[in-house]
Amino acid sequence: MVDVALQETIAHRFPRLMAAGVDYNDAQTVLSTITRMEEWMPVWEGLAEGHEALGDVALAEERTLTAGEAFVRAALYFHIGQSVSFGNAEEKARVQRRQRAAYAKAAPHLIPPAKVIDIPFDADSFPANLRVPDTDGPAPCVLITCGGDSTKEEFHTLENEFLRRGIATCAYDGPGQSLTQLKWRIRPDWEVPVGAVLDALETRPEIDRGRMGIWGRSFGGYAAPRAAADPRIKACVSIGGFHSMAGFWNDMPFAVQDTLRFAFGDDTVEEAAETAKLYTLNGVLGRIGCPLLIVHSELDEICPVEESQRMIDEAGDDAELVVFQEGNHVCDNIPFKSRPLMADWMAAKLGV
Repeated sequence: MVDVALQETIAHRFPRLMAAGVDYNDAQTVLSTITRMEEWMPVWEGLAEGHEALGDVALAEERTLTAGEAFVRAALYFHIGQSVSFGNAEEKARVQRRQRAAYAKAAPHLIPPAKVIDIPFDADSFPANLRVPDTDGPAPCVLITCGGDSTKEEFHTLENEFLRRGIATCAYDGPGQSLTQLKWRIRPDWEVPVGAVLDALETRPEIDRGRMGIWGRSFGGYAAPRAAADPRIKACVSIGGFHSMAGFWNDMPFAVQDTLRFAFGDDTVEEAAETAKLYTLNGVLGRIGCPLLIVHSELDEICPVEESQRMIDEAGDDAELVVFQEGNHVCDNIPFKSRPLMADWMAAKLGV
């Protein structure tokens, strides 16, 4: 019998895997190996272990560049393995810990290196990966805001787009993302955790506190505009985001609804449908005082393109909308078009 959930997962995620940096041969190994959804996490975990082992060998031989690349790929594969697993919270957290550990091994050997920092929040903290290009003086910085099932380790290849243009990156796991799910659930008022990230970055001498931007995809494409009302944000990019989740909830694939149910902390998809009503940009977009770029795609199968039109209609004069006719959700099938566009735009707005 065909596993429909597996078919939907592969169809939805294959372009995303490629954009994130998965080796094509590894992807083909997965496609030719698994026949049931239950095999997804263990197969990806096995591939991650293989790359981590390659990194260990390279590091022992002082081939640090090779080691860093192997470790960051291992972290990505651990993330991919756990990203669609919701049946066993302990197993999900176990693989997420391996993901973080692999990235921590990669961090000092990346170019530029990453610093794993803690963001004080709600009498606790959440983690962020900060990478700063080699520039004269403090660097502008863009906050990387994850989607509902993303984690900060997924965005290494995206970070490089900004870093090559002289912009530091701060990818963070906010409340309800990755292992923070053990302490919090995802929340509609995302400007609150972003405020904590901005507070932390303002204390760092390598960051230009007057040139901070924010980028977000999918859920992050909703969260970033909410945060952009903070005057410390000087430019905002939203890709594949939405204005109001409840309006298209019933049209979402069930797998996406279930992902959000888990992120919300709800027991059923029906409960999650009610929670979705809290996620809206009503009354927010008109308060954004910085340039805003909204990127969307005609073929988005999760957040319909009409959501971007609602956003641009309510935003101020300093807002732009770019719609790719051939793009899928967050344009993962055309990163060679969407990512340079967003990075160039951010660089221009932050004065790089």
